[in-house]
Amino acid sequence: MIPVRALKNAESELFTAKQREVAQLLDEGKVEMAEAQLQIERYWAGALRRAVIDGDVERGSVMAGQSVGMVSKEEPVVDIIASLLDEAEAALARR
Repeated sequence: MIPVRALKNAESELFTAKQREVAQLLDEGKVEMAEAQLQIERYWAGALRRAVIDGDVERGSVMAGQSVGMVSKEEPVVDIIASLLDEAEAALARR
């Protein structure tokens, strides 16, 4: 498995519960590591596609990088782009 950062949503809560369940089975010796990994992979298969392609952000995996920690509010994308353009113009004017 590849560790990633993901935003918390309804399905990520269920996925966390599934991971705990499979980890317990592994700890109890009821499944081998390969089977445990396969169970997790099967459970979460298609989650990225559900979020990114299908737009289902509640049942999909919404990945986020480190910069997500800098988000302080929700804004329309048009406002974000306008702000970026204003900041770029100001930075270029200072050169």
